[in-house]
Amino acid sequence: MTFYRIEGKVIAESEALPAQINDVELFIICRASEVPALLNIFEWDESALLECTNLDETVRYTSYGDYDFTSLIYVETEGGSVQQREINLFFSKHYLVLIIPDSESARLARLVDGLRKAVVNSAVRPSPLVYLYYVIFNGLVADFSETLEILEDEIEALAETIVEKPCHEQLTKIGQLRKIAYTYKKMFRSLSYIGGQILMDENQLLNDDHVHYFRNIDARLMKQFDFAESLYDLSNDLLHIYDSKFSAQTNETMNKLAAITLIFGPLTVIVGIYGMNFIHMPELEWTFGYPLALGVMAAISGVIFLIMKKKKWL
Repeated sequence: MTFYRIEGKVIAESEALPAQINDVELFIICRASEVPALLNIFEWDESALLECTNLDETVRYTSYGDYDFTSLIYVETEGGSVQQREINLFFSKHYLVLIIPDSESARLARLVDGLRKAVVNSAVRPSPLVYLYYVIFNGLVADFSETLEILEDEIEALAETIVEKPCHEQLTKIGQLRKIAYTYKKMFRSLSYIGGQILMDENQLLNDDHVHYFRNIDARLMKQFDFAESLYDLSNDLLHIYDSKFSAQTNETMNKLAAITLIFGPLTVIVGIYGMNFIHMPELEWTFGYPLALGVMAAISGVIFLIMKKKKWL
């Protein structure tokens, strides 16, 4: 657990929580398992506390008497599957508490490191806690954009591979990407509502200097939902691309087989004729009968081949 005391323009990292929170401003970063240690000084609603400890990975925004509670989902892709991690925020005029999951995540750790650096810059801001509140959302939205762009690149790369050479193994990958895209679409639809709820500011925690920043967050969340929705459509298009290319490949194979059948069809007829074993077949006793039969078969096959080649059937 890390917490910072903000008194005027002085921000100091502290090792012990103060007994009273009304005379100072506090910014706290803690793990979900450390939440019980905060209950001695914060009077939080029981439902909000339950949300922090259960980690049911749902999006929620609620304004209580003097603080706002926000539960967000942090998403990232690991090993072909979507990992969802819950982040909770308590925000009031006197404190900002960021609760991160106990599980480790390199990208989430990067977000927290950037936030720690932002604490230093917050000292020169008119409202340090509001600024840090914005920095958290801005960092999350930036990471969300990166996550969606990674998925977009994967979909585009698979589409190019399918166009180049479709194979049955690609169906498994298509299924994975469609599942990831649908999960993103569902989560970003929930996240798209958060910006508007923050801007309502029922507890009047935001000042005029920062409201336009949160309008920007709201607009970006809405665009990310649109982006996630378009990625889901693109993932569905992969199936159409696969079906069309695989059908084209199958048709090409069938055309080649049909061409081979067409070439050998007349030969089969000739062989069948000479296999009927009639007694009176004069050319059977002719010296050049055998070479003539082979020549006729070769000529027929050659003519059929040239015709199909000219018509681009081969």
